[in-house]
Parts: sequence; structure tokens; C-alpha cells
Amino acid sequence: MTQDETEGGMSGLPLLARNLRNLIRAPRALAAVDRRYGKGVAHRKALRRLAFYPGLGLGFNRIKKNANSALILLLHELETGQSTLSDQAKDAAVKLFELSPADLVRFDDFAVFVTIRNPYSRVLSAFLDKFRFDEYRRKHGDFPLTPDGFGAFLDWLDAGGLSRDAHWDRQVRLLALPLDRYDAVLRFETLRADAVAFLNARGLALPEDALGGEHKGDKGKQTGADRQLGSFYTPARAALVARLYAEDFTALGYDPEDRPHQESPSEEHP
Repeated sequence: MTQDETEGGMSGLPLLARNLRNLIRAPRALAAVDRRYGKGVAHRKALRRLAFYPGLGLGFNRIKKNANSALILLLHELETGQSTLSDQAKDAAVKLFELSPADLVRFDDFAVFVTIRNPYSRVLSAFLDKFRFDEYRRKHGDFPLTPDGFGAFLDWLDAGGLSRDAHWDRQVRLLALPLDRYDAVLRFETLRADAVAFLNARGLALPEDALGGEHKGDKGKQTGADRQLGSFYTPARAALVARLYAEDFTALGYDPEDRPHQESPSEEHP
């Protein structure tokens, strides 16, 4: 059982029942996807990352460490008018195989969007976030939250750990669609401005305090990775990330040569 499958606290018989229902509904949902995008265009394994908001007419391709929780909370509030905790909002989102027959008929009308992020920032954020927790240290390695610990973590990714968790896996593996098939692609680096433009074009207003800081339903998630790039990266670590995430840099339009600037001298080894 993966971490994604148990998000929101569902496990055991309730999870099994939901999975069986989804299995029955899957053929009709997949047919709707193929009708809209063409057969074989969508990445089947990533379709489970789509969250739908029928009341808003939106679909969101969730990618961890790309403001995923903040956007799920925002979309939940826009649709229901209620604020909740991150895990509850994630579990309440309608998955592709949970769409009603009526929603599948109008599937082409959903505006499906995704958020992408610079791999240099994203992998550091995943490291600083997840290795605070005993669960991650036991499962993957006891990496201290220091520059040297980050270097050891990158070595571990290079040795085979890259695809072991969606928080640091390559974004191209988490995209349900080719990038040019989304109705909107938001960049993490300009998230609020991009979200305002996207939602306003669909008649939705972004609350003034949204996406501007830590949401009350998602306390403790912000890592400040963007502010710490110079402290954690050496030229060799940046070169390693550029190689590990080469597909992301190319597909998402980020320049691997625009590397984090090292703020102070340190040993040049990952």
C-alpha cells in the first residue's frame, strides 16, 4: 500500500471498497480521457493524481512539493466554502474514477491544470520537509538536515532512490498529460500571479490571503527551500541534480545552467 493510497486516513476495508468501486468505473472514465486527448496520450499511471472539482469545472494534476497541499486547500474552499485540514481536503477531492456519469459526459469542459517547479528548489524542499520525520529516516536513511546531509541524500538518489517517493521523483513521471495538453501550467515561482490569472479567466476570485503564506490547515509544511539554495548547494551537488533531473529540466523549460549560487566556500563534493 502506497502513501498516496492512504492519504486522508482511509485504509483497510473502506479503502478496499473504494478501490473496487473505482475499478468498476474505470473503463468509462478512461474512455472519456481518450475521447478528449486521444488514445494513448494520457499517462495511465499518473491519472490517479488528477483531482476534480465539478462545482468549479476544474481538474488539478497533483504533484507533491509543487504547492500541492496549498492548492488542494484553496480549491476545496472555493468549491465548498469551508476551510479544513490538508489531509481531509485531499481525501474529499473527487478522483478521476469517482466522477459521476454526468461529469464524464461533460469531461471535455473541465479546465485541467498543473503546477511545475524548478528541480533545484523542489528536491531541496522535499529533503528539508520529509527527513524531519522518523518514518522517512527509518525507511530511506537517517540524513541530517544539514548541507552535508543533503549531499548524502543526493548520493542516495543517484544510487537508486530517485523513484522511491513522489515527493522527490521526477515531475515528468507524475504528469498525467503532456505539458502542452493542459489548459494551464502554473509555475511554483510565480504561483499566486499565475493562479489569479487562471482562476479569474474562469470567473473565480482568489481570496486575498490565499497562496501568500502558510495555510492554517497545512501548518509546518513550508521549508523555505528557495531561500536556502545557496547554503545547501555546491557546484558538484548542482551538477548531480542537473543530471538526475535532466528530463524535468528539458520538459518543463527550466535551465539546468541557472544553478544555485553558493553563498560561502565549502568542499566541492555532493
